[in-house]
Amino acid sequence: MTTEAYNNSIEPFVRNGISFNTLVVSPSETITSMQIICFFDFQKNQYYSGGTYAVNQHFGNELHEIRSKGIFRGNALETLLITPCLNQIPARLLLLIGLGDPEKLSLDLLESVGYAVTMEAIKLKVTDFCFAPSLKDAGITLLFGKTSVSKALGQGIVKALKASAVLVQKNLAQPILLTKINLLAGQPQAVYGHEGLRQAFGKED
Repeated sequence: MTTEAYNNSIEPFVRNGISFNTLVVSPSETITSMQIICFFDFQKNQYYSGGTYAVNQHFGNELHEIRSKGIFRGNALETLLITPCLNQIPARLLLLIGLGDPEKLSLDLLESVGYAVTMEAIKLKVTDFCFAPSLKDAGITLLFGKTSVSKALGQGIVKALKASAVLVQKNLAQPILLTKINLLAGQPQAVYGHEGLRQAFGKED
C-alpha cells in the first residue's frame, strides 16, 4: 500500500513531474521513503499530541529521550535522521527538523524549513516524502492565515527544487529522483493546506 491508498478527497497537482498533495493521515502510518516531523526547542516546548505523540509512542518514547539528552534539541533548522531499524513506523526514514523557540516562529523560518527538508530529500535520493509541520501537535496557537503555513513551506520547496535543477543542468549534481511530496494535515486544515501549496507554486506552466 502507498500513500495513495489512504482515504483522501483532495486531488493532487503536478509540477515539473512531481505530484503534490495534502493527506489526512498520521505520520506514524505513512508508507513513504521519508517521513518528516517538526519539533520546537526542547527547553521551550515539550508538548506532544496527535501524530507526533503517536510517532514517539511507536518508538517507545525514544524520541523524547534523545531530545531530553540533547541529542536533538530542536534548534531552528537542526536536523536528525533516524532509520526505523525495528519497523517502528512504515516510513523507511524519519527526519526530525527543529523549529527553535515557538515565540519566534515566523513564515520566513517555515519557508527555510521547506527548503531544508527538500534539499535533504534530494541529497538522500528518496523518491517521495511526507511532511508533517506538527504545529498543532505542539499545542501552538497560530496567528498566521489559514493557508500561510503551507504556502511558506511550499515556497521553500519551490526554491529547493529550482536550485537543485540548476545544479543538475550544470552537471554539478545527480538528477532529482523525487516524484511525490505529500503534506500531512488534520481534517479541518487539509483543504487550506492544499490551497497554500497551490499558491506557492502558482499557475501550471
